[in-house]
Amino acid sequence: MDSMDKSNEDVIKRLDILISLVLEQSSAQGLFPMSDKIRKLADLGVTPADIARILRKPLNYITATLSQLKTRKRRAKDG
Repeated sequence: MDSMDKSNEDVIKRLDILISLVLEQSSAQGLFPMSDKIRKLADLGVTPADIARILRKPLNYITATLSQLKTRKRRAKDG
């Protein structure tokens, strides 16, 4: 791994930390469930793998939550 790759990884890690802190701060001001954090990041175009890394949750937890959110959205639309 060259120094540029290491530098990019460091920047990405720091950005992930900042995103996580902003989401935590938002939830401290009011109840902001994990599913809402996941939905917000997904709506912004963040991939499930990146969401898992940012929120420090397993990838299968993220994909399951996104699947449940899609199901709820479809049911609300049909109902």
